[in-house]
Amino acid sequence: MVRIRTFLGVQPRSVSVGGSRSGAAQSVCLVAPGPIEPSANGSVVLVLDRQPTLVLGTQLNEIEIRRGETVLWSKLASSKAPISGSIPWPLAPLQAGEQLELAMRPKGAAGGDWGVVILEAATAGARKSYLELVKASTGNVELRLQQLDQATGTGDRSLAHALLWAPITPNNSALAALQKSQQSSCRNTPSTW
Repeated sequence: MVRIRTFLGVQPRSVSVGGSRSGAAQSVCLVAPGPIEPSANGSVVLVLDRQPTLVLGTQLNEIEIRRGETVLWSKLASSKAPISGSIPWPLAPLQAGEQLELAMRPKGAAGGDWGVVILEAATAGARKSYLELVKASTGNVELRLQQLDQATGTGDRSLAHALLWAPITPNNSALAALQKSQQSSCRNTPSTW
């Protein structure tokens, strides 16, 4: 558990907010579906689950999923409560290799200030391997923890995150503690790309 917690704790989860009116540097923290990796095209998250849950570590005013200039889905915070916690995937399942932009505007940010990551769906082979692991460990928390340990041992960050946040029954306090630790680490000193 210590090795898993340490491995997951050092993964990049935040992306800087860019815009026209920000005076102070801001970032948004996306806990799941995976670690944020830098690329030539910006910040990228490799997504193994076709319908990933979006787990936020930052309170948001607004969130959008885009394809190019087209907004496919959006959510706006109410005047009383920001957007926070987990958001079930709101669109059709991702296809292998599909890329969408996830744009997040943090609480208190100006209208043009967004943190943007590219959600890139994994290859069909990687997705199949992930689904086989999830199917094998559904209902078997010890096996899920072993799979998570193996993924961290091999340095497979995307798989480790996907396994941590994949649904499992019965609920388990060890997995819940790891998830809570991931979310709370955003409020401390998250890694930013």
